[in-house]
Amino acid sequence: MTYKVLSLKWRPQSFKDVVGQDHVVQTLSNAFKKDRIAQGYIFTGPRGVGKTTIARIVAMALNAAEEPNVDFDPNTSQAKEISNGTALDVLEIDGASNRGIEEIRNLREQIKFAPMSAKYKVIIIDEVHMLTTPAFNALLRTLEEPPSHGKFIFCTTDIHKVPITIISRCQRFDFNRISQKVISDRLAFILKAEKVSIDTESLSAIARKADGSMRDALSLLDQVMAFCGDAIVYDKVVKALGLISNDLYFTFTDALHQKDMVPAIQVIQQLSSVGIPAVEIILGINEHIRHLLYAGVEDGDALLNMNEELSAKYVENTSSWDRMDLLRIGQILSDLSSVIRRSDHPYLILEMTVLKLLEMDSSVQLNELIQRVKNPNKIPKKLTQTVKVKTPVVKKENEKASKVTYPNKEEQSSKIEETSKSEKIDKVEAIIDAVKDEDINPPKNEKTDKLSSSIEEKAEEKSDDNKPNLDIEEIKNRWSDIVMHISSQRPSIGNILDQSQPIKISEGLVHVELHGQSSFSLSMIDRHNKWIESEIVNHSQLKLRIKFSVGKETISKAKIDTTSKDADVDHSETVNKIIELFDGEILRT
Repeated sequence: MTYKVLSLKWRPQSFKDVVGQDHVVQTLSNAFKKDRIAQGYIFTGPRGVGKTTIARIVAMALNAAEEPNVDFDPNTSQAKEISNGTALDVLEIDGASNRGIEEIRNLREQIKFAPMSAKYKVIIIDEVHMLTTPAFNALLRTLEEPPSHGKFIFCTTDIHKVPITIISRCQRFDFNRISQKVISDRLAFILKAEKVSIDTESLSAIARKADGSMRDALSLLDQVMAFCGDAIVYDKVVKALGLISNDLYFTFTDALHQKDMVPAIQVIQQLSSVGIPAVEIILGINEHIRHLLYAGVEDGDALLNMNEELSAKYVENTSSWDRMDLLRIGQILSDLSSVIRRSDHPYLILEMTVLKLLEMDSSVQLNELIQRVKNPNKIPKKLTQTVKVKTPVVKKENEKASKVTYPNKEEQSSKIEETSKSEKIDKVEAIIDAVKDEDINPPKNEKTDKLSSSIEEKAEEKSDDNKPNLDIEEIKNRWSDIVMHISSQRPSIGNILDQSQPIKISEGLVHVELHGQSSFSLSMIDRHNKWIESEIVNHSQLKLRIKFSVGKETISKAKIDTTSKDADVDHSETVNKIIELFDGEILRT
């Protein structure tokens, strides 16, 4: 006896056998019970979801033994002839090979005559969208007002190619993709009848591969049964269908999480070596990420349609992931899927995307950034970045003397650049805090101001007493070296101090005069006075208290500038913040 494939052997023969299209079955069943059968139906939807099968069932129900009945007997001779495609009164034609106007004219002539043995003459046109425009036009009149014994049923996967004039004359039914659970349950029922054992993971793998098509699922099951025999296990299903093992998915995501390039690229190369399309690799990884997301929610293992061992592995693996990172990876791969289909080198683009994912930083929540600004001392671990600065290297020439060597110019410039980046971040946070303090903290009263000023004066007097006697000539001799050191630390401040000179020492203060600078530069220097003094101590061990002043020629120039139209607006504070933030300087012509 000739072998009959599962998709034909287990093809539904009645409305009760149809699965996954409950809305269609319910509507047609009620139409038969209430005798509201239309003259034309059009079934549309993806491949392998039951369009042609239900069209045959409708024909069998119309030609039941006594009258149209939804609960007909599929074992009658009339029903078997319709199911086998040999009934004379049920014409099932292919729209792709009978698409011309002549074929449609023949149908019009045939439907005029009464049925020979059945009660209704049913014309089923599969892939009706393949008909030509003249053929559709020739069918319009007959479709709108067919003879009482004539019925039309059209099936198509591309409803947008069917003229609206045809659709408006029929009842349209949209068939859905069949869910994985429905496919798995149906396959389990068939395998039980076929006396073949299978595990849950293999059923899920076949259902996923079928992509919502029951016919594809039965064809895949036929292929797996031929490979595995009477006992179907997951490892053999992977080999038979060319699927990707779950272990490879876990290896890939672990490599992304640990930023390990070697295993991530090895997984992609291993998959490409066996010929799996790049699009299927992306779909598989996205499916794996979806399982990780489901496993991370409360009772998420119940949402995973897999065995307990694999479900527990997903739950354990997802605990080390941030959900935002998983969503970002899934979004990047989803965007890549549409691009890679049109590419001439899909694996190259896939590998480049994997390298991009390896360089991707962890996601940062907005509230974490706000907390970082509010509480700079409590920065999350993943937000902290340490800047490594080279320390001076001490070389001993002999046992008694030693010489300190500093980094060269390139190392020093890189050190300044790294330090300036961290300082800019701190300055932004300081500006935000300053603005918040001005809005929140109330102004001080007079008593508080007097008390704080008296404390500062006493502290200054005490510090003046402790300071040694200073010589202005010694300070002048060492001033160029001090300015050079400050320039290496803060180039913007050092640029201003290049045109400065110590003048005198009075009341414990070293008076330094700035030449060729504006009042903006003076205010900037005043705000960094304490820092300059501390750098002088660190560099030359001179404990100085410095007071800066602007030269006479600079002051006169500043007075001339204030005669402009915008002289009444003081932008000094804003300009100083910008100069400090971007380590800039004011250019003058």
